[in-house]
Amino acid sequence: MEKVLGNPRIVALAIALILVAGLGALQNLPRIEDPNMSNRHATVVTRFPGASAERVEALVLEPLEQALREISEIEHITSTARAGVGSITIELGDEIQGNESEALWSEARDKIRQAQALLPPEAGEPVLDSDRSYAFTWIAALVWQGEGNNIDVLSRHASELASRMVNTHGTAQVELYGQPQEEVRVDIDPVKVASLGLDAKAVSQYIARNDAKVAAGELHNSHHRMSLEVTGAYNRIEEIRYLPLLTNDQGVSLQLGDIARVYRHETDPASDYAFVGDKRAVVVAVRMLSDVRGDHWTREIEALANDFAAELPAEIAIQELFVQERYNDQRLGDLMDNIVLGFVMILLVLCLTLGWRSALIVAAALPLTTLFSLACMRLIDLPIHQMSVTGLIVALGIMVDNAIVMADTVMRYRRDGFTAVTAAAKAFRHLWVPLMGSTLTTILAFMPMVLMPGPAGEFIGGISLAVIGSLIGSWLISLFIIAPIAGRFLSGSQRQGIAMPGLANWFSRTLSFVLKFPRTAIAFIFLIPVLGFMQGAKLPEQFFPVSDRDMLNLELFLPAAAGIEATLAASKRVSETLGKQPEITGVNWFVGRSGPSFYYNLMQGKDGAQNYAQAMITTTDFRAANALVKELQQQFDREFPEYQLILRRLEQGPPADAPVELRLIGTDMERLKSLGEEVRRLALGTRDVVHVRASLGEVVPKVWLDVDPVKSRVGGAAPTELAAKLQADLSGVSGGSLLESTEQLPVRVRVEGISAVAVDELELLPITLRNGPRPLMALADAELRPAQAQITRRDGMRVNTIQVYIRDGVLPSVVLGRIKSRLEAEQFAVPPAYQLQIGGESENRDKALSKLLSSVSIIAVLMLVAVLMAFNSFRFSLLIFVVAGQAAGLGMLSLSLTGFPFGFTSIVALMGLIGLAVNAAIIILAELKTNPRAMAADPAAIVSSVQSCTRHITSTTITTVVGLLPLILDGGGFWPPFAVVLAGGTALATILSLYFVPAVFLVLRKPYLLTLLARRQTVVDNDEEYPPEKLAVNQ
Repeated sequence: MEKVLGNPRIVALAIALILVAGLGALQNLPRIEDPNMSNRHATVVTRFPGASAERVEALVLEPLEQALREISEIEHITSTARAGVGSITIELGDEIQGNESEALWSEARDKIRQAQALLPPEAGEPVLDSDRSYAFTWIAALVWQGEGNNIDVLSRHASELASRMVNTHGTAQVELYGQPQEEVRVDIDPVKVASLGLDAKAVSQYIARNDAKVAAGELHNSHHRMSLEVTGAYNRIEEIRYLPLLTNDQGVSLQLGDIARVYRHETDPASDYAFVGDKRAVVVAVRMLSDVRGDHWTREIEALANDFAAELPAEIAIQELFVQERYNDQRLGDLMDNIVLGFVMILLVLCLTLGWRSALIVAAALPLTTLFSLACMRLIDLPIHQMSVTGLIVALGIMVDNAIVMADTVMRYRRDGFTAVTAAAKAFRHLWVPLMGSTLTTILAFMPMVLMPGPAGEFIGGISLAVIGSLIGSWLISLFIIAPIAGRFLSGSQRQGIAMPGLANWFSRTLSFVLKFPRTAIAFIFLIPVLGFMQGAKLPEQFFPVSDRDMLNLELFLPAAAGIEATLAASKRVSETLGKQPEITGVNWFVGRSGPSFYYNLMQGKDGAQNYAQAMITTTDFRAANALVKELQQQFDREFPEYQLILRRLEQGPPADAPVELRLIGTDMERLKSLGEEVRRLALGTRDVVHVRASLGEVVPKVWLDVDPVKSRVGGAAPTELAAKLQADLSGVSGGSLLESTEQLPVRVRVEGISAVAVDELELLPITLRNGPRPLMALADAELRPAQAQITRRDGMRVNTIQVYIRDGVLPSVVLGRIKSRLEAEQFAVPPAYQLQIGGESENRDKALSKLLSSVSIIAVLMLVAVLMAFNSFRFSLLIFVVAGQAAGLGMLSLSLTGFPFGFTSIVALMGLIGLAVNAAIIILAELKTNPRAMAADPAAIVSSVQSCTRHITSTTITTVVGLLPLILDGGGFWPPFAVVLAGGTALATILSLYFVPAVFLVLRKPYLLTLLARRQTVVDNDEEYPPEKLAVNQ
């Protein structure tokens, strides 16, 4: 070892290797704001025009769900049936990691294709979309700036821009929002068509038969092969308008244009709208691949958009709505500033506690260890994001611990007269096992976050991985770099920082007093962490706090019967209110469906919801956003009582539709509705509840036709044929298509104006029968009745989900507790065979906590092994575990003193704290074991040994706390609780360990002292014999 540590070239090469590997990783690692989570959610959407929610449930959802349940990796299947559309959300189990989900989505598509044969012929093809779990990276809108509203021109240019962006390197997905679906519409005159004995379906079939877009075969001979095609495909709209329907003997033909209006138009009603401000737009949302650098990709995308904008007409502008890279720069820039600030603060502390020369040597470990950790991140494909960078910040104060101990030990050997190389080698041999033990215990304390499956584990796991990489690097660098450098540049005569003889004397006196009454001191010290546990039990629970974003998410719900035009009008009214707020810089509406996800945990599940709209609101800064939420929510409730408007800040953690959810599961629809209404009433009367939604709570008007069987038989129109005729007349029927360049527009035939008539006018609709046209009232009577707006299911059972939205700033756990109390007070109970489940944040938190704690028992055993390797004593190992338990109580005490809620990040910090807090106890025990007099239970020797290691204990503790100060001072609700637990718990645990560990040590060693004095013989311990003067080696 002397040859390695004494060779400066090897040390220089090691430093160069770390520099090259770390800087290369810094240059090439992807940079994102938040961690990428595995894609465990997919949505299956199936259109079934004209079908009621009950028919969609029975004929579409049940067959598809049954097929999907054959995939064992699927954890939950939730579905919603609405009139004309059914959607299924698939959730995979947390054990599915990384790209494993892609094979499962492929298997799900196969199952859906097999089940499609069981669906009605009128149902469309089920479409599985597995790309909704990710947020988009760049969102922009094409807006018409001139007079009028040429949405069709915007649509074509948006499609061209999307096609260019999808071919850009690093692009994963491009999606258009608010793009109109155009068609060639044939509006037939019902009277004229009926007089000819035709109807919409017959006209559509005739148009389709004359659209020759089919192959006519091939001609083959011995030399050539030629394809054959018949002319007649529709390439111009006039070809459809002048299509002859009937021709008389004189050759005069009746053309389609004589009985119908033929024109190009947007589908009516529109499937969705997008508005930027008060202008209609087509939004282009782009997502990049996870393994590319966001800054490079964004520059390329913006350059492409600028070049494309130069080609656009003057009336069209491209307006950026959201650029993720700007938030990446801000977040990572702030965290990098925290790293620099922490480095400077730690260096100042080291100069004060160790002296400037030792401080510079120890501080050299900071950049080297950080670069080593970055190199490790590249090896395991861990991107640079706020979690991994925070891990580096947390590790700042930890990564110098080994270096401090090593430098202090080398200086002590140099002071004893050893040469530089010998001092480094002796320190290496003396410390490599104890330092490895303390490093392993800290690593193991952070391992549950690494092993934790699911989205919560993927979200916070980067912290632990970065800390673990830093700890490994710190251990290796302190042994192979710091030791030889300290031996070369520290002579042992340098000043060791600021001397505080008064404080040292006070500590010596207080410790001596504690050792006079060790059992009393132990009991008293135990009271402090117990107090922490008691206070922690009173803290309100929280999963993840809100994000510090300058954006807000607004959802608008109208009654289920509302059409998309009514929803659009409502969104414009709300926009007028939002426009009066000077802090709001942008309002972008998406009507009829969920908008593009601009945050990693926003849910996109509102397909075909004409009564729904979502707004992406941008403010001047996050403080303005935080201030506006409560004020605007109250204003919305006052000004728009007929709507449900839910304004929320963006929140961290796994996705949830509502902060508080209660699920009623059963079979009978009416029973579920009545139970849900009772729960909804109690929840709505709970303090701090703003809105409550029940998934089975609404009905829609529906017209029922009571068909006279005798008249329908005489007219030759069976009920199914009558339904088909009405479907064609009201909604239209497609036949043929118009081909313009690469764009193909469907041709839809419908009865002109019939979709907007009143119920009484519907009865006058002429129906073509075998004996001529007759009004509908001649065959059936119309009656208006209520129908279920939607039917929701979960894992094959009907479910009524009660979603509770709460006032901003109030914790969901608090409101959930109040609702539970009200349910108990009202003696609410579900009948047999029905269930009441808790969802929302509470379910996510409990699930994540159980996953986090699932590996704790294994980790505890491994920690015990690591401590046993260092001390070779079960008693001392048990003492370390007692200190770890005390640290958890002290961390909770620190949290309660600052007033933060007990969130998931606090739990993560507690687990990391256990590894940090025991380091002081390990150092004290290691020092006591090297002193034979201390091992013989001599109180004076115990005081002397403890006092000899207080300098580097206090130095490492202060550096750990100081390294976390930037996170505490940074503000917000995410990092301060995490840092407070770590910093406060480490500081308090270290202070108590300086008294608790010596007191317990004295109590444990007294029996050996009595045996020594009484028998004066060899002491037997650990099944081996040692003379008393060497007792310290093994006890």
